[in-house]
Amino acid sequence: MDAKTLWEKLINKARVTEFEIHTVPQNSSTPLWFQVGGQGSYLVISKARSNSPSVNLSNDRRISFKDFEFVHGFYERWQKGETGVRQEVSRKSQNTAYIFALIAHATKVLV
Repeated sequence: MDAKTLWEKLINKARVTEFEIHTVPQNSSTPLWFQVGGQGSYLVISKARSNSPSVNLSNDRRISFKDFEFVHGFYERWQKGETGVRQEVSRKSQNTAYIFALIAHATKVLV
């Protein structure tokens, strides 16, 4: 599914009600939960309140469509396990883990 369609599904859901999802590690790391909310044209990532273990954020993170779209371009390669993709995309976005989790959630649950 294209980035714009996924973004619209996520932002619309987040504007109605906040929800919690977890990261999607590709190794044996424990998935970490985070809360997703909508604020204007941004998705807002914060610590999980209902699930644990939660991410450890000192401040909320705002994700723009531009950032989401950029990371989305790497998602398929990352999902296939291509070596170095996570590091490549992380150089330009500090929200990679959250965006990969959002994409995984949207493609499974919001379709």
